[in-house]
Amino acid sequence: MNKFKNLVITDILVMSTLGRWLDWIGSRVFFRVLQRSQLQVFPLIVVGAVFLCLLNFPFLKDSGILSGTLTKLLHDVVSATYGVAALVLLCSMSYNFGLSHNKEYSGEYISPNLFVVISLSCFFVLHGDINFSSFSEIASLGKGIAQAFFVSSLSSFLLHKFILLRFRLAVSGSGYDIFSREILSLIPACVAVILIFVLLKHVVLLSGYDSLCDLYRSAVLVVVNLSGSEFFSGLIYTFTSQLLWFFGAHGPNTLSLFDSTVLADNMAANIMNFQSGFAPTHILTKGFLDNYTMIGGSGLTMSLLIAIFLKGRDSGTKRISQLALLVCLFNVNEPLLFGIPLVLNPVYAIPFILIPAIAYCIAYAATFLGVVPFIVHAVHWTTPVFLNGYMSTGTWGGVLLQVVILGLGVGLYMPFVLISDRVMKKQYDRGMNEIIVAARGEDVSTGFKCVGLPGFEGFVARSLASDLVRALRAEEQLYVVFQPQIDDDAGEILGAEALIRWNHPAYGYISPEVVVALAEDMNCIDELSYFVLRESCSQLAVWQERFGYHLFVSVNFPPSLFKNKGLEDKVLGCLRSAGVPPYCLEIEITESVAMSTSGRELQNLNRLRELGIRISIDDFGMGHTSLRYLRALPIDKVKIDRTLTFGSLNDVNRHIVTSILELCRNIEMKVVVEGVENAEQLRSLRKIGGTCFQGYYFSRPVIGEECLQFMDDWNTKRSRFDDRELKVARVAISD
Repeated sequence: MNKFKNLVITDILVMSTLGRWLDWIGSRVFFRVLQRSQLQVFPLIVVGAVFLCLLNFPFLKDSGILSGTLTKLLHDVVSATYGVAALVLLCSMSYNFGLSHNKEYSGEYISPNLFVVISLSCFFVLHGDINFSSFSEIASLGKGIAQAFFVSSLSSFLLHKFILLRFRLAVSGSGYDIFSREILSLIPACVAVILIFVLLKHVVLLSGYDSLCDLYRSAVLVVVNLSGSEFFSGLIYTFTSQLLWFFGAHGPNTLSLFDSTVLADNMAANIMNFQSGFAPTHILTKGFLDNYTMIGGSGLTMSLLIAIFLKGRDSGTKRISQLALLVCLFNVNEPLLFGIPLVLNPVYAIPFILIPAIAYCIAYAATFLGVVPFIVHAVHWTTPVFLNGYMSTGTWGGVLLQVVILGLGVGLYMPFVLISDRVMKKQYDRGMNEIIVAARGEDVSTGFKCVGLPGFEGFVARSLASDLVRALRAEEQLYVVFQPQIDDDAGEILGAEALIRWNHPAYGYISPEVVVALAEDMNCIDELSYFVLRESCSQLAVWQERFGYHLFVSVNFPPSLFKNKGLEDKVLGCLRSAGVPPYCLEIEITESVAMSTSGRELQNLNRLRELGIRISIDDFGMGHTSLRYLRALPIDKVKIDRTLTFGSLNDVNRHIVTSILELCRNIEMKVVVEGVENAEQLRSLRKIGGTCFQGYYFSRPVIGEECLQFMDDWNTKRSRFDDRELKVARVAISD
């Protein structure tokens, strides 16, 4: 038993260490760029995969349903997607490398488009004379993907290094066109990168090959044909094919000469023997590899899909897997390879390369020992999983072996699915932390706070922004919580502040600061504010039925809302719909509104105040509001910012808070102190004159029903004391 426990602990430690190592590798700039770029090409791959399946669907193909015109249409779509995918990926990778250059290294901004232009130039330099037929080959997913990875990575790396080494012209006095100056100054770096690829092209030509593609194909075939044994040749082929796919090269296409000679000859011999009544002699055939080592496509990806559905926790990966499932049944797995992605993904490197090799050994042994029959029928590689196992062997034995291999693959993939989820969660957390920092900041140099961020953070922010717009329009996922405000001197609940919350179906709780910043970026902040107002008024109506009309609700209004001509009517509409009097609504404005209030903004403030709606300044004490605005504007209350009161008050904060309390007392203005977290803090604030408070010491922000329960509990607790006991309790707190 102890040995078993030790073994389990050892396994956990190994997987944990492996997870940390893979997380470190995956967090490197190169791999982040690769993942981002492949996801950007994903829609193209999905469309191409669906039409490729239709084009090669066995029953449609054999039945004659696909007419000449329809076949041509399908071919055109595949050519327009798979046929240019390599070139699209090259552009995407180069652009993202450019974004990473600007993000990772401070200094002069370099247009990411320059990285794209140089990568394209190097790509065509390396391939020399290009005609239509050769272009379709080098730009396609099957033939050109490896070159796209290689060229975009190397050219972007070299350009990045030459820029850092200051390979540039001095053009500081060349005019007012800043863009032209930037391009002119970087000409030496661009020329240096292109010349390196010219040199690389000549090295390839001197080696006796027309292109880099021909060079590595020949090298790979030499490796595969090293063994004279059929078993080892097949094993080397399987391993090499997977290794090539991992680095972005289409394994079977790269090894097409081996397919058309060794594998095709073996299959022809088996069919001839079977038809002549003799026993087949070759285990290694194209059908054998398709049936047992490429179930769902290269990498035994059907096992990975099942493992994701069983153990995966990341909803994004599951959605990609659901999209990939249909075509994966027909052994087309490019959507999975570029959607998760698997290409150059260090997390899945080990299982992706080794599991097909293990499956090959098991299937070869089962066939050699006679457990399953030889492959004697040629079926197209897109024949659905299990059906191909039956059709190629003529028995259920082939299907049973596929089930066994799939089960083994699922078990081997599962630990890596869990590691991948952890790695992605850490990557998301790092990105979200940067998004939160951006949301809190004032930098809008790009015109946006969050969605304009570069790299992975920008990708997450843009994804969240789109989801926020949909959630707001459907009024789903978003909800309002309330934090009570307490008059501690009177021992009464005054009301509650309404706060927006978002429970994202994939990412869970999203910081309110991020929600507001994204709404501002997407120009739907006003819509979000009206949503909060409607929900708050509806909830307040429920409270007032129970406790009377002395309670109020406080709602934050952004600066943009006060520029709206119909603000007064919309606010009144929400109040009337809920049956709430205007004096029970308090609108919180920020100091930036107070500073910039003029024209229509001031008119809207005054009109709302004339209706009886209360106006308060939120986060008072942290901005630049002149004290004269407290008299010049229709302000009823100020809320002292929690950053001045959080934790123990230091001398500086104590003086600031004391001054604000004394000032507001002299001009007869109400004050609420935010951020009260504990009894010691409350005691200190009471000593310097605070009476109205809001914070976790009393209640965290809670949904409407829980806030109602808090009010019930508060009133019940108060009823246990007479006036004398309340006075003694308050004296004890102040002491």
